[in-house]
Amino acid sequence: MTYKKFDRSKLIIRPLSDRKNQISIEKIAVPLTAQAVVWKKEVKELISKTADKIKIARDKNRSVIMAFGAHTIKNGLGPVLIELMKKGWVTHMATNGAGIIHDWEFAYQGMSGEDVRENVKNGMFGIWEDTGKYINLGIIVGAYEGLGYGESIGKMISREGLDIPEITMLAKEASDYVSKDPERSAAALDLYSALQKNKIKPGFLSIPHPYKSIRCNALPLK
Repeated sequence: MTYKKFDRSKLIIRPLSDRKNQISIEKIAVPLTAQAVVWKKEVKELISKTADKIKIARDKNRSVIMAFGAHTIKNGLGPVLIELMKKGWVTHMATNGAGIIHDWEFAYQGMSGEDVRENVKNGMFGIWEDTGKYINLGIIVGAYEGLGYGESIGKMISREGLDIPEITMLAKEASDYVSKDPERSAAALDLYSALQKNKIKPGFLSIPHPYKSIRCNALPLK
């Protein structure tokens, strides 16, 4: 049995600027000068033990991978994560899709955190033009350039835009590489489709990110 394909073109997608946000990065960003709260003894011991392990690992030039959920970003810890990367204490970071979304929205508009209950009730949750358009386009362009998810978004934010190739060149690459490099062919064809569908012209696509200095994904890891 087949089912009728969902027609996404009928969705009412509104600009991100129309959305009510609950969090301002300028208000919640944790500065490096912030004083630590008074932790319970067992929590302090765990933090100290973790810090010692990180130091031992870095002294041996080993990797330190930090995995976290979206609330790390929503709680304003972007500046702290940036410093951990800059100082070399953390070599790799991993988060989920929500973490990337909040981080990108902070960089793009300085605000994030829509009202889930209200927007689900109104059938509007997650349907915002800027977030969907630029994150997905950034990933598609990055895949064409041979980059992963995080690096693609980080590069877009850091450069405040994307390099958009000629659509005719993408069509030729998709055809030329279909046998010898299927991944490159697929990436070129995917980007071709996205550019054609959204009528995006070649050249540098400017995407300002005025708040990029206080969120973490703008700093590509080495």
